[in-house]
Amino acid sequence: MTNIIERGDELVTKLKGHKVLVIGDLMIDEYIWGGVTRVSPEAPVPIVGVTSETLRLGGAANVVNNILSLGGQVEVCGVLGDDQMGRWIKSDLKGKNVGVRGIVTSSGRPTTVKTRVIAHDQQVVRVDKEVTTPLDRADEDVILGSAESFLDECGCVVVSDYAKGVITPTLMHRLVDLAKKHSVPVAVDPKINQFSIYKGVTVLTPNLFEAAAGAGLVIDSLEALVEAGHRIIEKLACEYLIITRGDQGMTLFTGRKDYSHIEAYSRHVYDVTGAGDTVISTLSLALASGLSMAEGAYLANVAAGVVVGEVGTVPISSEQMRVRFRELSRLSS
Repeated sequence: MTNIIERGDELVTKLKGHKVLVIGDLMIDEYIWGGVTRVSPEAPVPIVGVTSETLRLGGAANVVNNILSLGGQVEVCGVLGDDQMGRWIKSDLKGKNVGVRGIVTSSGRPTTVKTRVIAHDQQVVRVDKEVTTPLDRADEDVILGSAESFLDECGCVVVSDYAKGVITPTLMHRLVDLAKKHSVPVAVDPKINQFSIYKGVTVLTPNLFEAAAGAGLVIDSLEALVEAGHRIIEKLACEYLIITRGDQGMTLFTGRKDYSHIEAYSRHVYDVTGAGDTVISTLSLALASGLSMAEGAYLANVAAGVVVGEVGTVPISSEQMRVRFRELSRLSS
């Protein structure tokens, strides 16, 4: 571990310029910021006086944003509604020099928007606008056709699954076959109700809750954690598994027997929104850069420790990573 901390600058530099293919549920994280000074006379709820509103790339689009912020390049496949929010995402991605030809525009579903009301740095309520019905076969075919055209120039595929309908069993199965044909690793940020469809992927990054559900176990000890990890790898035949454990760090499973615990490196935890996106983004770019799974996991762990200290969905940057590695180097010396 000390060796990786000392090599922090070198590893972050290696991420620059490599390309990742992101497939998943594109969405917007909308933030309404304000303060509370009184309770509504109509119901026992706070009245938030709005001071500002912010739109940020969310879901798979946040994964794209993180990879770009770390110096990587991205091709993206997904679905947007034929609406103002969908056009905003496309415009924002184009402004970041991200190609959008892999994005399907659908008149039958709105762009997914998660609206969070924040008062005094605390989330008061969240409102979701979404349709979660599975994509039809025609849209699947378009996405997979685009994905295959990108694979030869991408070093890793990220599946960012928010269970909004883009990642279907058929799409997942066909994508894994395509990636294997092109010798490209597949990294998945999973959803509980979709676990069975990720068979054959390179690496899965569930949190504790998702891992417990996927393994059919209560994870209340390190022994249970290890058993859950082995069950998931056995069930899904994946090469690697990274279980993220909040303030306890991560556990990396390599094959059916070996595992290692990675301690957390967060200074303060204000908001875990988007932390999973940060983990899968950093890990996938590391793999695309030719780094080992262990190096990618350590980088992802450090990156997650930075973003949970921010409020709202924010991408991790190369400079933030370098600063944090220098801090860790001083602490370990």
